[in-house]
Amino acid sequence: MKTIAQQVLMILFLGFLIPVSNAQVTAASEPASDNNAFEVSMFLGAQEKINLMLAVRQPKKVTIRLKDAKNTVLYQEDLSKTPASHWRKFDFEGMKTGVYYFEISAGQQVVVRQVEIGALPAVQAQRFITYAPAK
Repeated sequence: MKTIAQQVLMILFLGFLIPVSNAQVTAASEPASDNNAFEVSMFLGAQEKINLMLAVRQPKKVTIRLKDAKNTVLYQEDLSKTPASHWRKFDFEGMKTGVYYFEISAGQQVVVRQVEIGALPAVQAQRFITYAPAK
């Protein structure tokens, strides 16, 4: 009985873990410089969401683009020229598996971050049986 309960808990745990673990954020290394108009930070949120944070330091127009592997622009936003902090949440839940790119640019400064969405293949069908006393 204990092993069945442990298997059911493991299945439930993996069911919550796999969707979040498939999205990977790869950070491009960029030297920190006072000449940069902005700095980019990204992290993986809950439920297949990517959080993008920008610290705009110079009064330049900053453009955020989300592109797919075919270089098609899926999202574009132009931020104001006022130095400030900006935060955006991107939901990848309905997106197909593949590679996506965030391109953040201001003048000559361009930062590209890659996001890869993958799916783990099912290795083995899992079944479980529960029972309860009849009333």
